Amino acid sequence: MKSPAPWHAGARMSHFVHSCPTLAGLLALAACAPPPPAAPEPAVRVRIVHTADVHGRLLPERPAWAGGRAVGGAAVLAAHYDSAAARFGGPTLLLSGGDDLQGTPLSNLSWGRATIHAHNAAGYDAAALGNHEFDWGVDTLAARVAESRFPWLAANLFVAGTGRHPAWARPWVMVERGGVRVGVIGIALPTTPDNVVAGRVAGLEFTPAAPAVDLAAREARAAGAHFVVVTAHVGAICDNPGRSPDEASSGCSGELLRLAREVAEPVDLFLGGHTHRRVVAEVDGVPVLEPASYDTAYSVTDLERRGGVTRVLRREVRTAWADEVDPDTAVARVVGEWEARVRPVTERVVASLAAALEHPDQGEYPLGNLLADAFRSAAGAQAALVNNGSIRRPLPAGPVTWGMLYEVQPFGNALVTVEVTGAQLRAALENGLGRGGVPDAHVSGLAVSYDPAAPAGSRVREVRLDDGRVVGDADVVTLAVTEFVARGGDRYASIAQGRARPPAMVELDALIAYLQSLPQPIAAPAGRRWRPVR
Repeated sequence: MKSPAPWHAGARMSHFVHSCPTLAGLLALAACAPPPPAAPEPAVRVRIVHTADVHGRLLPERPAWAGGRAVGGAAVLAAHYDSAAARFGGPTLLLSGGDDLQGTPLSNLSWGRATIHAHNAAGYDAAALGNHEFDWGVDTLAARVAESRFPWLAANLFVAGTGRHPAWARPWVMVERGGVRVGVIGIALPTTPDNVVAGRVAGLEFTPAAPAVDLAAREARAAGAHFVVVTAHVGAICDNPGRSPDEASSGCSGELLRLAREVAEPVDLFLGGHTHRRVVAEVDGVPVLEPASYDTAYSVTDLERRGGVTRVLRREVRTAWADEVDPDTAVARVVGEWEARVRPVTERVVASLAAALEHPDQGEYPLGNLLADAFRSAAGAQAALVNNGSIRRPLPAGPVTWGMLYEVQPFGNALVTVEVTGAQLRAALENGLGRGGVPDAHVSGLAVSYDPAAPAGSRVREVRLDDGRVVGDADVVTLAVTEFVARGGDRYASIAQGRARPPAMVELDALIAYLQSLPQPIAAPAGRRWRPVR
């Protein structure tokens, strides 16, 4: 067969050459042409589930506000977490805002182990260090951290004078799931030394929160985080906390909101704790949430990032109703094993009440006065003072068990008698008046007349002992308080200036002894000891 005629091949080649630019022309065009558009960044999403202030409440309860329905408990909450994760098309993280270990016999009698084991079974990803994590000292806390399958975080916690974080606490952690990277930053309560018994945080330094968040956020972004989330043991209080998933809180103030305003680096979500309140708010478009306390609620926040911009898809606080889920069997098994160990102690009946003793959020109430009477009686003091922050639960009518009384004041503080001057006592009572002149402490052996409208520092008008004597500034009064208050906790600095006597007994033993000395069933103390005047 003959080859194609030379002219035919040459004609085709000639046509191709003449219709196309030269190689040099192609290079020139490539140099001048705009680059092809970059592929759009794919959207990434994450769901953040968050709890705070569990305080060892590992079993379901029926608080007065629940209308008889059971709520909370570790196994119920874990089932809610699983449901929240299953209904979201993306990875889900479970975080804690701290104060998880201390608060019930179930947790306390195991020095927090029961709660750690329950959290491990539930699958927590990280937790902030709360102030009550330090109640048993640093050595015990470090042991609990070592048993945790998740890191404990505090970017503002340092070994004093070194600039180094303790080996058992990390400033932040990168959690990667399903290809989504979330930098989680933890913040401890900056005033932790004022909120635990003196000496429990010796050798540690708690610094302001905002600079610590900024540093950690820069590191997390540099490491490739898609989202940066802060879980902080600082909180807020709202005039209207909102109740439905679509209802935001209003009239909110507090350290958590101040932190969100002070942070300079971009943060996608602020989660809080410590104040035991429900908060659904925002600062400059960034969501700020706090999920109440005691295992009764949790927050859910959905975030989406596309093109370098984060969008909030959902933000709400949900109640952990027990009748809406089947309890998580793995967590229930862990809790049941620990409960079996303490039940013989906790279910022992020690007294009986004629009527229920409620636990309001603030003000003066019979349960607080009963505690103050118990302290005064056990110490043989002229007067007693109980800080409201130490009172943790109500008591029902009828039989009262050892476990119930333990949960009223679960901190194991020693009862101390302090000799204070009248001036020091007056300063302590001024401190015991909270916002708006509402009492934030209970007293025994005293009648305190005060003007709620007067400026702070001059509201207490008169202090009388039970025998009718008016306490003068130079008089000396013996005052029964817990060791925490005696050392200046909760800003009771004037009591720390007094002369303390050796401890008499722990607060729980004082309460039990007093209740068993009364006619049964016990009637609540009547009358008011804080008396507003104009």
